[in-house]
Amino acid sequence: MKLEGKRTLVLGMKASGISACNLLREKKAIVSYYDDFINPLPNDFENMKDKSMDEILYGVSLIVVSPSITERHDVILEAKKRRIPVISELELGASFLSCPIIAITGTNGKTTTACMLEKIFSATGKKVKTMGNIGYPVSQVILDKTRLDIAIVEASGFQLENIRAFHPYISILTNLAPDHMERYSDFNEYIKVKTNIFKNQTERDFSLLNIDDKNVRGVYNACKGKVIAISAKKRSAPVYIKDNYFFWQDDALCHIKEARSRGEHNRYNLLMAINTALIFGCNREHILNLIRDYAPLPHRVEYVTTIRGKSFYNDSKGTNIHSCRYAINSLEGDIGLIMGGYDKNEDYSEFFENIDPKVKYVTATGSNAEKICSQALKMGYCNISLEESLEDCIYKLMEKDVMNILFSPSAASFDRYKNFAERGDVFKGLVYEIKP
Repeated sequence: MKLEGKRTLVLGMKASGISACNLLREKKAIVSYYDDFINPLPNDFENMKDKSMDEILYGVSLIVVSPSITERHDVILEAKKRRIPVISELELGASFLSCPIIAITGTNGKTTTACMLEKIFSATGKKVKTMGNIGYPVSQVILDKTRLDIAIVEASGFQLENIRAFHPYISILTNLAPDHMERYSDFNEYIKVKTNIFKNQTERDFSLLNIDDKNVRGVYNACKGKVIAISAKKRSAPVYIKDNYFFWQDDALCHIKEARSRGEHNRYNLLMAINTALIFGCNREHILNLIRDYAPLPHRVEYVTTIRGKSFYNDSKGTNIHSCRYAINSLEGDIGLIMGGYDKNEDYSEFFENIDPKVKYVTATGSNAEKICSQALKMGYCNISLEESLEDCIYKLMEKDVMNILFSPSAASFDRYKNFAERGDVFKGLVYEIKP
């Protein structure tokens, strides 16, 4: 991408926007930025926030947009009217990567799959790094001059909205379920954005799809690369699950209970990671080590402690209904469930209409708690209460006859916390304060 002398505008100045500005300047572009909230940065980039639209876009030949900026932003709408190219920070950074790219998207499981890949490739001696939606901008990797054999890119739908030439050697689609409906007009638009991950692939590339997910099966024809169908229910890829064993071809590797990462969702993540690693030549030892040794990430059905016979699990990363179901499925025994947070325009009716009988009681707190309770009662689920705080939810469930207390909010964290990690840490802190 030739940038020297180009007047560029960066929208959004969180981590990815700052990295984009610095990369553009390194490539000798003329850089300004626009952010609706942030004060001027301590450098010589010009903040265009208080300028007129004509001033903001004067002479601009490229706009780089951060994931938090929606397609409905006034600057983007006007730029597209003026036919000014708009690309994501992911597109900018990836254009300077000189190694094969593995890109992962989907509603849930992206981060875990990316981290599994980093672990298994590192064990083979390859130089790899996870980047993108996982929290480290691709542009920053370029600025760091990191030498890589493989780039592992976690790609959110937000980052895939404005790609042009982004070309993964391997694209992975973990699953598809309604999420971020506050940003998209409908589920079909959300799916369309996710399938941009296949947009620039060719027959020399690979696409890994979770074919047990009906929504993923529906985008099969969008794939241009060689499809590797991942299933935990039948043999459809080199590594698969049969009779509760992981198999490589016809060779039984180990029982699923030997996996340190428990739950059906993590079986899919493991199958995605292992079958991807096989393309690069990993062996039986690498596969077994990943299955047996990979530890779950914090805030993802994370065991906290057991108090008075009740086991507490922190699934603060469960920001949608789909991930909440996975969390419920991964636990054995009756469950008291804590839900609620910042609403993403999710419909909870179907969740409560078909709620797992293991869930004996639900407490809800946060900005969308009333909505959750209302939709539960509408569907005839009455074992639910509205609570003022997360602490109240915990103590309410301590009174119930349940084996597990699961915090899986099925909503974003921004009503009360800066992110899901802070929310999960608060939950764990409250649990640790309970007297044995």
